[in-house]
Amino acid sequence: MPPDAPDRPAEAPAEWHIASILVHLRPERSPDVRAAIAALGDVEVHTEERGRMVVTVEGPHEGRIADRMTAIHLMNGVMSAVMVFHHAEPVAAQSAEEVGPARR
Repeated sequence: MPPDAPDRPAEAPAEWHIASILVHLRPERSPDVRAAIAALGDVEVHTEERGRMVVTVEGPHEGRIADRMTAIHLMNGVMSAVMVFHHAEPVAAQSAEEVGPARR
């Protein structure tokens, strides 16, 4: 089967990425921007105040983070979207932490 065949199972990600994005927006557009961000998936608005939002994005690679940040930046009412934090860790390490010591 060719490597790009649609039936090929996706490879498990080697890392899991999380990033924090500071979004500056027009305050009157806040409800629309919040709804559009929620519709993206893998994105969560944590706080909002006077035309600023702090948003986190999670995904299996840096490309997912960049795609979401670009999509937010291009939303009507958004003036800027800037990454202020980025962390990646091996999926195996994340899985061990999620399982916890009692289940290992």
